[in-house]
Amino acid sequence: MSKMSDRHKLMAYVLYKEFGYRQSAIAQLMQVAQSTIANAVKEVSFRLTIQNLERELQEARYQLEQQGILPESPTLYIE
Repeated sequence: MSKMSDRHKLMAYVLYKEFGYRQSAIAQLMQVAQSTIANAVKEVSFRLTIQNLERELQEARYQLEQQGILPESPTLYIE
C-alpha cells in the first residue's frame, strides 16, 4: 500500500468533512484502508490547527509592533 500524497489527504478531508462522505467510501475510492483515511483526516485537521495558530501569532506580533512594543533584544537560536 503506497503513502497518500498531500493532495489526496486534502481531498479525503474535504470529502469527509465538507461533503459528508463516509471514510469507508473514500477509502474504497482511493484504494486504501479506512484507517488510512482516518489518519489523513486527522493529519489535515492538525495542519489546519497549526496554520491557524501561526496566523494568530503573526497577528499578535503585528499588533504589538503597531503599539511600539518590540523585543528587548533579538532572539538568537544556535543549533
